[in-house]
Amino acid sequence: MSRSRTQSDHQPATHDLIVVGAGPAGLFAASLAAEEGLDVLVLEEHEQIGFPTHCTGIVSDEANRLYKIPEEIVLSRPSSCLVISPSGSVAKLQDPGEEIAVLDREGFDRALAASVVAAGGVLRTNCRVDHVKTTDRFVEVGTSHGERLRARALVLGCGVTYRFHAILGSRLPSQILHTAQLEVGALPADTLEVHVGRKVAPEGFAWLVPFRRGDKHCLKAGLLLHGDASEYLEMFLARPAIASRLLESPGEPIRRLLPVAPVLKSYADRVIAVGDAAGLTKPVSGGGIFFSLLSAQFAAETLIEALAVDDVSAARLSQYEARWRERLMPEIRIGRWFRDRLAGMSDQEWDSLVRALASDEIQSIIKRSARFNWHSSLILSMIKKPSISSILFRSLFR
Repeated sequence: MSRSRTQSDHQPATHDLIVVGAGPAGLFAASLAAEEGLDVLVLEEHEQIGFPTHCTGIVSDEANRLYKIPEEIVLSRPSSCLVISPSGSVAKLQDPGEEIAVLDREGFDRALAASVVAAGGVLRTNCRVDHVKTTDRFVEVGTSHGERLRARALVLGCGVTYRFHAILGSRLPSQILHTAQLEVGALPADTLEVHVGRKVAPEGFAWLVPFRRGDKHCLKAGLLLHGDASEYLEMFLARPAIASRLLESPGEPIRRLLPVAPVLKSYADRVIAVGDAAGLTKPVSGGGIFFSLLSAQFAAETLIEALAVDDVSAARLSQYEARWRERLMPEIRIGRWFRDRLAGMSDQEWDSLVRALASDEIQSIIKRSARFNWHSSLILSMIKKPSISSILFRSLFR
């Protein structure tokens, strides 16, 4: 396909594809489309790719099957995680055979952006999209610079900015949590930590992820919950057991919304939503990188096929949603059910659950069934055990 098209001296050029948002989902979709010869333009509202950093950046080696992650952006490779209950009970979860990496998220986004440019795409920063309009012949976006840009199709990769979802005939994701996170200098450590309990993070959890930047030891600290995430993060970091490990005062956290359920509809005439913009995250952990890359791959495949035959109707683009629903919805449904059960648990039930997770019986199940990106097999295996099911099903009656 041609790299650009001009309709007349008085009308803007029509690109094959405009991508709104330079996060992992938008950038990966853009790079795949550009590699196929499409004229791709990515618009990012922030001046700097990857900043502000919106996630902790933990992935498994399965992500490398989609996009080869540069080794220089890997901050650490933890092999275990401690789950810590309100009373201090601990369950140690070992890496079940997948290599886990903590990424420099800014570096990851920049690597993806470089892939877009290397494939022939164009990336513009400090360019906010203020409105989107679809017609029978093109999609038009208006930018903060007063421009009108046109494309044959549009990818919404703008994260939890849902101001354009009216064109999808969709609503906000049915479940949205609040997150807050930051980086802080800390004593050396090598194990991930997940802290649970209603006083820590109601209906959610807190995390500590150790890593190094050069010679400096640091922690990525954050939490997700229903409520004021910044306030709970401040209280969590002020706990004596946590504060004693910090070597500097925590700064202001980065706050964001996190969808843990898909949008009602992720496509329309000439438009597809990917990643967080489609509400595609792992419901239990809130992790979004792998689902973002996978949805971007499905989007790019669908758009490349549709643009090749000049049919970007909603009927044609519905194939995108069919693809991600077939692959992801079984996981999302089971993950949402499990998350809802966890959200209703008392601190006493969390203590019981963590002790059960530490038992030889459940540890054996975890070693056999745990997969970093696919939680359903482990969940279904665990709830068959009375030590787990008796705790979870109590939350059904609250």
